[in-house]
Amino acid sequence: MPKPSALPRPRTLAVAAVIVPVFLAGLFTAFSGKYSQAQDPKKFQLGFGGALLGNLATYGLSNFYGLEYAVLKANALSGVMGQQVEIVTEDDSCNPAMASAAATKLISSGLKIIMGHSCSGATRSALSVYGNNVLLISSSATETSLTESGQYPYFFRTTPRDDVQVKLQLALIKKKGFKKIAILHDKGDHGQTVAELTRDLIKAQGQNGPELVIYEGLTAGQISFDAIISKIKDAQAEAVVWCGYYNDAAKLVTQMRQKRVTTAMIGFDGLYDPRYVNIAQQAAEGTYCTGQVDYSRNQAAKEALADHQKRHSEDVGSYFFYAIGAAQALFAALDKTNNPEDFAGIKKHLNEDTVETVIGPVRFDTKGDVIGAGFKVFLIQQGRYTEVAL
Repeated sequence: MPKPSALPRPRTLAVAAVIVPVFLAGLFTAFSGKYSQAQDPKKFQLGFGGALLGNLATYGLSNFYGLEYAVLKANALSGVMGQQVEIVTEDDSCNPAMASAAATKLISSGLKIIMGHSCSGATRSALSVYGNNVLLISSSATETSLTESGQYPYFFRTTPRDDVQVKLQLALIKKKGFKKIAILHDKGDHGQTVAELTRDLIKAQGQNGPELVIYEGLTAGQISFDAIISKIKDAQAEAVVWCGYYNDAAKLVTQMRQKRVTTAMIGFDGLYDPRYVNIAQQAAEGTYCTGQVDYSRNQAAKEALADHQKRHSEDVGSYFFYAIGAAQALFAALDKTNNPEDFAGIKKHLNEDTVETVIGPVRFDTKGDVIGAGFKVFLIQQGRYTEVAL
């Protein structure tokens, strides 16, 4: 993906919340209109569930933009299974309860193939509704258990898993020599899960690893972080591992620096987003985070980015290329089975066939995880994300 620092300046969240409904109305006109049971046999309707509104819409829109591009490319040729593709969307705002409602709407409309959801907690909630009645492919849901549990054999993803990120972060902590670590999470499904993974891996190091001096959940959206900053200072923590999204992390690091607390900030891919730097400004300097591989030098990726920039003023976000790759692999499998209800056949092709995509060759293992994709560690310097060698 393009390094976030290279992307156009994002609009503020307040502005985005106002313009999104108008933007979506235009997309509905371009693609789908209202879904009905009496489907046009010349059209294939594909579901999309994700955050299109709210503070975390950046994730859903990034996924949607990628899907949009893949659909435009497919429709310009022969479509999918010889049909033009239409996208049917439902917003979940990265909220598990809303994701259940969105999933219910999509599945009750008769949709069998769905792209999404954006956030891990929302994806888990949606899967509990879909069960094995839908084939779902996500570009950004990283929670390890979504595939590791084996509960949902028809769930696939092009993003790597959280356990990969945790191992990278522990390698970073070791490389930097941090001895006292604070782990903070936002009490959300995803944040708490990666916090537990990180805690358990640190504890497994025993005396050879760092000391965990703070492990605490904070309320997402809170205004003041004074209390936890005092604890960080008193515990002499050398690094804070933030398990959550960029909006709260930006407030936390800003208040830390205002109080002259220089403890290093480390985060997951939720901080690999230009909005983190945009909100935290100078306070973001020196933050480490895990993030997606940079695909922007790939010629196919360059073409996708150029096409997007002609049609939209919004940046592509963190998962644009992963979403294109997911759609391209899915469309190839659908073309071979020629039956959107043949989940076993589609799964067989996703597992066995290697498809050339915008993110390179894509194939999935038997659990549904993409083969070959990975994360990198980045350091924010002068407002830019610079890859760190471990």
